[in-house]
Amino acid sequence: MDRISDVNVLAALSTNRSQHVFVWLFNIGAEEVWHPGSRGIADPAEQTVVNRMEEMNLLLCRSQDILVLREQPEPHYLESLQRMGFTIPRIEVPEPSDPLMPISELVLADEGLLQRLQTASQEAGGAYLMPYAVTWKEEEVAERCSLTLLGACSDLCVRVNDKMFSRRMAEHLGFPVTEGAVCQDETEVQAACTRIAAEAAGPVRFIIKQPHGASGKGMVLVEDMSRLNGVLNVMKRFAGRDSLAAGWLVERWYDKQLDLNYQIYIGMDGGVTLFSLKVQQLAGTVYTGSRMPAELGNRLEEEIRGCAEQLGASLFAVGYTGIASIDGFVDEGGRLFPVIEINGRLTLSTYISFVSAVLGERKFLSRYYRVVSAERLTYESLCGLLRENGLLYGAERREGVIVYTAGTLSAARLKQGFISRIFTLITADSWEEAEDYAHRLERTLADLQQVQALHT
Repeated sequence: MDRISDVNVLAALSTNRSQHVFVWLFNIGAEEVWHPGSRGIADPAEQTVVNRMEEMNLLLCRSQDILVLREQPEPHYLESLQRMGFTIPRIEVPEPSDPLMPISELVLADEGLLQRLQTASQEAGGAYLMPYAVTWKEEEVAERCSLTLLGACSDLCVRVNDKMFSRRMAEHLGFPVTEGAVCQDETEVQAACTRIAAEAAGPVRFIIKQPHGASGKGMVLVEDMSRLNGVLNVMKRFAGRDSLAAGWLVERWYDKQLDLNYQIYIGMDGGVTLFSLKVQQLAGTVYTGSRMPAELGNRLEEEIRGCAEQLGASLFAVGYTGIASIDGFVDEGGRLFPVIEINGRLTLSTYISFVSAVLGERKFLSRYYRVVSAERLTYESLCGLLRENGLLYGAERREGVIVYTAGTLSAARLKQGFISRIFTLITADSWEEAEDYAHRLERTLADLQQVQALHT
């Protein structure tokens, strides 16, 4: 398995889209591979929908690439992407497929697919494996297919994707950090919360985090001290032993002006490039969308850029290369907290980071919704509904709502109906127009049934 490469990933995804061949894997759930048994009991219906989020890779793929999916996408969906200017790669489906088994396990179990990927790499003079995250499974896929794996080794990714690592690195760099403490047991959690509450000028809220987990999992917002014992009991019940042994992170919850996400690429030579800066939309601790470009003003953007360069240099010093996604915020007083969490992998935000290379420089809002509908929802029927309400994106006017996955629609069924996760990208000339589209979209989706916040 080769790891040495001078490939410029950012250029390949933006300005030089004809360069190189990438093999894409959406191995969401890597945290469970890094820390087996640490995430509690998964809901099979919800996991089925989550796994179909893999189609958002199509926003990044180029025509010469290979995308591994659990199922072939709906033709209407692919045709819609092509009309907007996206190119469709070669799509491979493992045999047999499975809605719940991790995608890398499906690849490793399909000898024919492994051989086809190896042949494709040989014919291209070398190809690159671009997973959502790097675990030992993707390392094995790269090894067996003679692919160059883009990203740091799995052991280092485990270390970087630890919330305590994020806090310690921020402290090491001298960045402002939230009031909080790393705690080894619930007694220390109680003591930390008591201390923070005593030092606060008024009512205070806390967030308690397990060191591992993504998309709001493994963290709980505590509204007041009276609820602390109940929260700890719930977290203990659903946390695995490994997670409990690793400790807890307690932080004061801050009221914010802005929640931020910025992404960096760390090259093999140590060069650090800030390639995405977005204002995030959150429902509590759960990510529900983004605004890009962030348009924060020169002073704040330069401050973030400086922090990104320092952070990238420190990550490179410990051996990390590839994409890292960092969450931060600006508090009510305008103070930047540049590192709350480091994700040493791609995130949902990464997949929309390069759409301007296809759609042009516009105002973009992403919005995610969970809907349970009585009737089965298809990509064609949803687009028809948006068209009827004057919402659907039109290439001729270059604005409107884009639904950028199809497999997440009615991907699983419960007694009360079909579960859909609707991933939308709204584009317009101004933020006022974009927000108007967002409000009209939510009203339209509410007619399907109750719209709920996305939890993955």
